[in-house]
Amino acid sequence: MSSIKSPDVVRSTVADTWRWLWPDMLMRIIPMAVIPFLYIAFLHLPLSFLGLTWHDVPEQLAIGALVGIFMAAFAAVYRMFIVGPWFRRPTISDHFLQGFFYLFINGPVEELFFRGFVWAAITQWTGWIGWGWLVSTATYTLYHRLGKWNWRSVGGVGLAGLVFSLIYLAQPTPRTLLAVIIVHGFTTAGFLSWGDEVMYQRWKRKQGA
Repeated sequence: MSSIKSPDVVRSTVADTWRWLWPDMLMRIIPMAVIPFLYIAFLHLPLSFLGLTWHDVPEQLAIGALVGIFMAAFAAVYRMFIVGPWFRRPTISDHFLQGFFYLFINGPVEELFFRGFVWAAITQWTGWIGWGWLVSTATYTLYHRLGKWNWRSVGGVGLAGLVFSLIYLAQPTPRTLLAVIIVHGFTTAGFLSWGDEVMYQRWKRKQGA
């Protein structure tokens, strides 16, 4: 999250993003991607245990796109009116880099870990899916504090986490993460990348008024 006041119109470049992205990959993304596979390998569980199934793809894509667009808009509005009037406008190339990361790396890995692994493991240990839902949603929400997100931002994460969980919970078994991954990617991009552009365009219109 940027802490630059809007009138300065500070840009975020590929170099800026890369400075935080590669350490994030090493310290967060890779471990979160590896742990679920180690768990199912050790216990000889199928990939479907993690929600890695390939069925109802057209339906999953449609749900992911429709809900994802709504959630991206919601995230941008939440960022604008709840989190605060700060933005750091990405360059075009940085938009592509951030968008790729949020849609194809961060979203899939976080869903694999929280909705796939944590949810399934807690349900397996306790015998009740309610505990799996509660623990996975709570840990997903609160772990953002490790990134020093403020509580307003964490509150938005919690709301998004409820939507992600409901999409996953509403499915018949075996559940698939595909739609949730798409919605997650759109939401994060709307909050952290596209939201900056929306806030800049809004500020620009106000300056010209």
